[in-house]
This record gives sequence, C-alpha cells and structure tokens, in this order.
Amino acid sequence: MASVSRLLTISAWCAGWLALSFCRPLMAQDGAPPVGGVNDLVCPNTSPAQPKPSATNPGGRAALVGSQMPSDAELGSLARTVIRTQPLLAAGTIAGFAPGSATRPRRIAFWGDSHIAGGPFAPTLIQALRDKGLSVEARFLPPTMGRANIVLPGLRAYCIGSSWTTEIAYTSPTTLDIGPALANRTVDAGPDSYLWLDLRDAARQTDVQQVQLVYSAPAGASIDYVIDDRVQRTVSLPAAATSHMVALRADAPISTLKLRLSRGKLVLQGFILDRTQVPDVAFDFFGIPSATAKGWANANPEALAQALHGVSYDGVVLEYGTNEGADPDFDGDKYATMLSRALGNLRQVFPAASCVLVGPPDRGVLRQGKGGTLPLLTYGRIHQRIEQIQRDVGSRFGCVAWNWQDLMGGPGGSYGWAHANPSLMGHDLIHLSPDGYRLTGRSLAHSLDWAP
Repeated sequence: MASVSRLLTISAWCAGWLALSFCRPLMAQDGAPPVGGVNDLVCPNTSPAQPKPSATNPGGRAALVGSQMPSDAELGSLARTVIRTQPLLAAGTIAGFAPGSATRPRRIAFWGDSHIAGGPFAPTLIQALRDKGLSVEARFLPPTMGRANIVLPGLRAYCIGSSWTTEIAYTSPTTLDIGPALANRTVDAGPDSYLWLDLRDAARQTDVQQVQLVYSAPAGASIDYVIDDRVQRTVSLPAAATSHMVALRADAPISTLKLRLSRGKLVLQGFILDRTQVPDVAFDFFGIPSATAKGWANANPEALAQALHGVSYDGVVLEYGTNEGADPDFDGDKYATMLSRALGNLRQVFPAASCVLVGPPDRGVLRQGKGGTLPLLTYGRIHQRIEQIQRDVGSRFGCVAWNWQDLMGGPGGSYGWAHANPSLMGHDLIHLSPDGYRLTGRSLAHSLDWAP
C-alpha cells in the first residue's frame, strides 16, 4: 500500500511538473526513442510553438481593418508604387560578408527590431546564400523563445515554462551586463522553469553534436536535462556572476533537448550550437520587436564580448530606426549621440567586422486614431533624417548605410507599397507585408553581392 501511494505521488508530481513526457525517462531509466526517430515535443498543457514565418496578407491591397488609408485624392502621386534598385555596396566595406566556404567559413550576425524578428525577411537572406550552393546554419541561438513575434532560424519548435522573465537592454535606464541577444532570460528553480528545444530542421534531420549553454548563476544552480528522450542527467553550475558556459553533449547528433532548473537561479544568455560539419556561413539573428539601437548603447561591451565565448563575426548588420522615429518630436541630436554610443560599444566587441546599418523603411500615417491628422510625410521625413544620421555617424565607425526607405521610393513610399497588388505594405503602414519583406530581403542580398 505504501508502494502504491508512493507511485501515485510520483506520478501526480510528474504530471504537474513536466506532463510526464519529461518524467517518463526518469521512471524507465533508459527510454529508447521511437522507431524512426525522436518524438516531437509535447508541451505541458499546450501545443509546442513552431517558430515559422507568418503568411498573412498573401495578396491584394493592404486590408486596413480598423484603420483608414488616406484617400487616393489626398495621396495623389504617392499612391504610385515605386521600387528603386539599390546599388551594390562597395566591396571594400563589406569584405566580411563575402560568401564563405568549407575552407573559409563566414560568421555573420544581424541585430534589429520587429522587421527582422519575425516573418520572411531573415529566411530570404538565408535562402539567397543557399541558392549559391552554400550551407547556412545558426551558430548562436538567442534565448528569446517564447517572446511574441520572434522567429528563431535553427529552431524547429520549443516549449517554455511560465516562470521565465526577460531583461531587455533597450528598455534599461542603465548599462547592463547582457548577452549577445541584448536580452537575458531569468528563472528560479520550480515546475515552470522548463525549456525544451527541437533542433532539427523541417525534415527532422539534425547535425548539432553539442549544445553549449551560456549562462550566469550568481549563487550556483543545478539543471536537469534530457537529450532525445533518453536518460535524465544533472549538471551543477558553480556560483558565478559573470558569463560561463556548460557543454551538453551526446554520442549522436542532438534532436531534442529538455532542460529544467532544479536548484538555484539561472540567467540564460543563449546557446552555442556546435555542429558535426562547420557550415559555409554561420548566420545568427538577434531580433526583438520594438527594439532600438539603445540596446547596443546600454550593453556593457566587456560583458557582451565575454558572453560570446570566442564566437566572433566577419560581418554585422544593425537594422534599427523605426521605433526611434515613432515620436513626431524626434530629436536628431539626441539620436546621433545615442547611436554614437551604440556603435562605439559595437566596435569594442567587433573591432574588425564589416558593418552595415540598415535604415528604417518608410512609414505612413493612417487617418484614424492618435495622430490621424498629421501630415502625410510626418514619419517619412523623420525616417529620412534617421537614415542620414546613420550614414553620417556610421561612417565614423567604419559602417556603411543601406537605404531601405529609398528602395520604397523615398518619403511617402509606404503608400505606394500599400497600393501594390499584391500589397507590399502591412495594415499599419509601419510593417511590410510578407511580399514586401521578401522583396526587401532580395534587394539587400543583391547589395551584399549575394544575389543577382
């Protein structure tokens, strides 16, 4: 009777803790994966999140539900769709973006806001390199799974508990010891401290031989983990306020990794994925919706460099400006000062990397809600000013500017892109449609000499 009671207690604990899919290897001790491969993730109490680009607004003009597009009469010539071919960037300024190879692999990183965080912009850039016959994979996986509207290339699916909190650099009033994603995730030990990753591709294939967890644990901590639904293991993390790394490995490429903090407090900065074959191009994306370049201005460059643990980049891209330009009273001098601080920190971390600043796309004004009476080119002119500041300040730090707004025809181009069929603009005249992001990705790939 005591044994039955003990078994029921363990079963109930498992069901509430990790919904049995994590606990099953604990009871079976050596649960083998199903014939034909490893089980897909089954998240506790919910479906696994599959970080795939949105396919909204596939055709037609922008369906401005709940808003009001300026009339064609008010727009006049601004209703005409303009797409300006952007030139190749000077070869000497983008040498670090030259396609890699097995003998000279490249490492490239892209930081930005919602434009790059989700949707098809990032996949379009990756595909441009793959179309050249190059292998392209993620190297540093940011810890931003579970954050809204973020797609993480290199991650097929994930499950994350509700106890995780987020510290984001661009919202901080002070300098932060922050990881490469410009965001840290923090959790205390408990039933909702789990984080599960499916590292396979769409065809359920994987070449991740080892996962290195990048973290700090000020008072020490312990992590329980399971690789590919097999035996649970525990790793103890020493007390350390600075960034450390622990390797989690198996005797075969890793399909799924399930983690739970069983003791202490963990500050997660990301994962370094070591593959069986080094890709021609390691391409990492660090996008956070609503982000600004202030994230780089607030980052402690010494702490960030340490958190990379030897991972460096040949080419870096910063795509910011839309959120900085959301204030009709935009202060160009303050922005230039902040951007100088951001690029100074960037150069402390990556002194020799080729650097591209992608300016904001054009933004329109809807005739409804707050700001509905603003002149049509209010935000367009601000974005134009932001691009000019990026060009001027960037040149002092060895960064070349790429003019997204000019691709759209200049200030007011958002209206013409909204009038395209299919539409190239989103419902809010701030974000683009999937077709618009794909067109932008192809254009940037052309300027980087990755595509015709």
